[in-house]
Amino acid sequence: MNGSECSGSGAAEAAGMPRDPAFLASLAASLLDDGGMALVYLDRDRVCRHADRHFAAALDRSPAELVGRPLAAIDHPVTAALGAAIAAITSLGQSQAHGSAPVDCPTVGCDGRRSILSGSVTAHRDGAGTILGYLGNFHQTGDPDRIAEFVTCRDAFVATLLDAAVDGIIVSDRSGTIRSINRACCRLFGYEDSELVGRSMTILMPPPFSRDHTRYVDTYMRTERAKIIGIGRDTLGQRKDGTVFPIHLSVGEARMGDDVTFVGIIRDISDRLAAEQRASYLARHDPLTGVLTRTAFLEECEALFAGHRADGPEGSDSGGAGGGLFALFALDVDQFSDVNEAFGFHVGDAALKAMVSRVTEVLPPNTIICRIAADEFAALSRVADADQARTLAGVLHDRLTASIYADRHWVRLRLSVGAAVQDETVSTLEDLNAKAKLALQAVQHNGGNAICFYTPEMAAAATRRMMLTMHLTHAIERNELRLVYQPIVDKAGRVRSAEALLRWDHHALGPVSPGEFIPVAEESGLIVPITDWVLSTAIAQMTAWEAEGVLPDRVFLNISGQQFLRGNLTLRLEELLCEHPSLRSHLGLEITEQAAVRDLKVAVRTLGELADLGIQAAIDDFGSGYSSLSYVQQLPVAKLKIDRAFVIDVPENPKSNALVRAAVGMAHGLGLTTVAEGVETAEQRDFLVSVGCDLMQGYLFGRPMAPEALADMVRIQAAPAIA
Repeated sequence: MNGSECSGSGAAEAAGMPRDPAFLASLAASLLDDGGMALVYLDRDRVCRHADRHFAAALDRSPAELVGRPLAAIDHPVTAALGAAIAAITSLGQSQAHGSAPVDCPTVGCDGRRSILSGSVTAHRDGAGTILGYLGNFHQTGDPDRIAEFVTCRDAFVATLLDAAVDGIIVSDRSGTIRSINRACCRLFGYEDSELVGRSMTILMPPPFSRDHTRYVDTYMRTERAKIIGIGRDTLGQRKDGTVFPIHLSVGEARMGDDVTFVGIIRDISDRLAAEQRASYLARHDPLTGVLTRTAFLEECEALFAGHRADGPEGSDSGGAGGGLFALFALDVDQFSDVNEAFGFHVGDAALKAMVSRVTEVLPPNTIICRIAADEFAALSRVADADQARTLAGVLHDRLTASIYADRHWVRLRLSVGAAVQDETVSTLEDLNAKAKLALQAVQHNGGNAICFYTPEMAAAATRRMMLTMHLTHAIERNELRLVYQPIVDKAGRVRSAEALLRWDHHALGPVSPGEFIPVAEESGLIVPITDWVLSTAIAQMTAWEAEGVLPDRVFLNISGQQFLRGNLTLRLEELLCEHPSLRSHLGLEITEQAAVRDLKVAVRTLGELADLGIQAAIDDFGSGYSSLSYVQQLPVAKLKIDRAFVIDVPENPKSNALVRAAVGMAHGLGLTTVAEGVETAEQRDFLVSVGCDLMQGYLFGRPMAPEALADMVRIQAAPAIA
């Protein structure tokens, strides 16, 4: 028995530390007195029963001042932290209480030194598990680097997160001394971390920020009015090589008693600002030519006008670039699509850039230029007077219509210039712009490639065009349109064919000239439905004439360029003629040279399709447009109509005689029939017959007349044959 007891006791001691009371008492005494840690023991009522010198020193007291006093009676952050830890241990009741709770508490000694008391509180239990008291064991550090680590990187995991961050992170104390910095921040500023830790934050700041940093921090610590903390702002940083760059800085703070640690997060925003600046530039500038967009142009010009009004007349200079008046030039490249189609868009783009460069060379300095549309520009300049504006416009037109070398091609542009000069009726840019646009429209109505300055009559003409457009929209439904027919005769004066001509009798305006309303219809797009009405009305009239036996050999209808080039003309005519196939050989279409060569491929295809249907085509007003043999010989047409401008002077004008004779000879050489327009005298008729002109049309043979009158002419000339 005794042997076994001895054997059991020895086994217990061999298995672990002796637990007899004397041994444990001596161990506790050594730990409490000489352990080197800060120790405190509180009974279950939270009365201090032991405090070693290290713990007492952390509270700036002696052990005697602490022993025997309740914890609540000792006013100190450490005792408050102890109370919180004990509360955490006993929060579930004594039977279920936690074994220990951590404590981390910043402290400031009587000498002002900062430190951290870090450790834990452990519940002291008897054999039954009842809490008898609480033992606190701590260690204390006063190392500033340790304090910074306590604030920002209390373990390796947090440090790893900081170094993995894309943004730069800096930890500094209240004096601005850097205590910690992550890898991203080192890369951002071009330093090694050893070059920054312990240095002032101002090393990363350009003047004047570096100069004012200390004052700013002092002001914040005194007033707690922050301009950055918790808000963030864009500012500037400075790299090791002296480069200054834009950054976004966000600052947070961690307070430990009266001390503050700042944590800054820094992001390089160079790319963002560059993208914003690029986007802002593109929003206000044309990406191809670099001039202003229309919106930006209006803004800047309105600002100029406002400043001009504020300065008054006396604030204006008397000439040169700073003249006393504004002049607005509206520029439009005529038929610019031809350049793109002939040479390609890259050549067209290069031509536009060269054109803008020439505009800046000709117009005065500080001229504001914008691109309104693909081939339309505007420029606002200061001039001394209207005469200077006219001189500038002339030079500008000459320079812009001169040959341009664009991407290895020589290009000549046709340019329409509409201009307006400020006067007493102009108070805003909108007024001046409206007048310049009216002048540009006047140029384009007259064929383009010229200069026109605004006159008051243009406003009246524009109002008239607007009114005509409005009324023309309803002309078909109100039955205000009608067709009249002018006979076309042979050398013997017999009616061979007729041309259908459109007339508009407005219920309030009265008869409106075709020379006035046809251009309006073409500009507004109304020419398409009107042409369709002409086709259906003329075919219906031809049907009636056929039934009466008075249908001429051909009835020619004028087709607008828009209708001709839309691509559906052949289909529409097939629809209209499907019930009257015999009319195909009696129908003819007249197209102008300009319409035919605007898109030569489409013209050749469409005319070929019409010829397959038996519909004859004629080129109208030959000689007034391109007059190119290369165009004419490619077009499958049967007739050439010589423009009346050449006929009106024959036989008195030798040059006109030669031109008509050449046109007739050329047409016959190509196998085409010739028709002379505008024949009004017997002398003109005799000359045309002498040069071999096949057919003639004009007042000498009959004015445009109602369908019934033309039918009577056909009946009369057919009467002898019937007899």
